[in-house]
Amino acid sequence: MAQYDTIFKNATVVNHDGEGLADIAVRGGRIAAIGTIAGDAAQVVDCKGLHILPGVIDTQVHFREPGLTHKEISNAARSAR
Repeated sequence: MAQYDTIFKNATVVNHDGEGLADIAVRGGRIAAIGTIAGDAAQVVDCKGLHILPGVIDTQVHFREPGLTHKEISNAARSAR
């Protein structure tokens, strides 16, 4: 059995430590490790040339304001959980 579900290799990771090349390992839908990952995974994705921003939340959400809020507020709030 693989140690991780997915490893994203060779990504440009932008987080609280700044920006740099790193791998990201995911297990059970959560980030398990960031850095140079030596373990194995069920899936390995080569992210060379791509940026990953782990933990970033889009704070520029308008919930269809002004107007049409009845279409969006419950869906948007549910997805933010």
